[in-house]
Amino acid sequence: MREFEQSTLIVRAGDLWSQATKAQFLSAIRDGNLPQEAFSRWLAQDYLFARGATTFLAVTIAKTPRPAQKVLIWGLTALDLELDWFEENAQKRGLDLNVAPHQTCRRYVDFLVASAYSQPFEVLLAILYGAEVSYLCAWSALEATGPYAEFIHRWSNAQFVEYVRQLLRLCEQYPHADQQAQFNEVLRHERDFWRMTWEG
Repeated sequence: MREFEQSTLIVRAGDLWSQATKAQFLSAIRDGNLPQEAFSRWLAQDYLFARGATTFLAVTIAKTPRPAQKVLIWGLTALDLELDWFEENAQKRGLDLNVAPHQTCRRYVDFLVASAYSQPFEVLLAILYGAEVSYLCAWSALEATGPYAEFIHRWSNAQFVEYVRQLLRLCEQYPHADQQAQFNEVLRHERDFWRMTWEG
C-alpha cells in the first residue's frame, strides 16, 4: 500500500496513521485467536457504521461537482451491496444486527453526518478518503486465509484498491486548506473504533 502511504495526507498525519491501521483486533485475526465476542461486536457495529455512512456519502455526492460524482456514486452503490453482504453474513452466523450503536460508533457516524452538511465538498472528499484508505491498508496487512479470509479479501481486493486510488486523485484534484485537519479527525475515529471492537 506504499502508493497510498506516501500520499501527503497520510504522511502529514504522523503517528495517527499507524494508530488507525493497527489494532489488537486485527492482530488477533492474523494470529488466529480472535474472540467470537469481538468479531460479533465488530460485525454489528461496522454494519451500523455503514448504514450511517450512506447518509454521509449521499449528501457528499449532492455537493460534489458532476465530473467527480461518478466515483462517489460507484462508492455508494458498493456500500449498498455491502449492507446486503453484512446482513447475509449475520444471518449465516446467527448474529443479531438490531443492536444499539456503541457510543464510539455513534460519535463517528455523527461526525460524518454533521460534516456532510457543514463542510465543503473538497473537505468531504478527504474525509471519505480517510475512512476508505485506512480500512484498505488495515485489512491489506493481513493474508486472506483462514476463517476470516472473506472479510480480509473484501477490503483488500483490486476493485477496492482502485476505488481508493480514485478518491486520492479527487483529493489532489480538489485541494482545500482544511483537508488535513479533517482527515486526521477520521483517523482518530478509526483508532477509537478498532479499540471498541476489542475492548467493548
